[in-house]
Amino acid sequence: MTLTVRPAGFASPIDKDRQDYTVYSGEWPMGRIYEARGIPEHMRWFWSIFGVLSKPPDVRTDGHAPTLDAAKEELAESWRKWLAWAELSEEAGGEG
Repeated sequence: MTLTVRPAGFASPIDKDRQDYTVYSGEWPMGRIYEARGIPEHMRWFWSIFGVLSKPPDVRTDGHAPTLDAAKEELAESWRKWLAWAELSEEAGGEG
């Protein structure tokens, strides 16, 4: 099962052109990626994984990236690392 990205619908009327997405594993919302404003370009996109209560030190659950594609890649890499650590799989409904 691959991660999918859908518009989050959180945009305010003042900032309606800012891109904001919810990331899903199957039908489970497990992350968010949004365009940050007022920060350096190399940190333009913020990504995070939520719902993870425990993790090893080498797994990041948030970060910044220069592009939307880079943010998607970084989030997916961290998600795969977390799944491996938790001995889970995205196939078969998340069970290992």
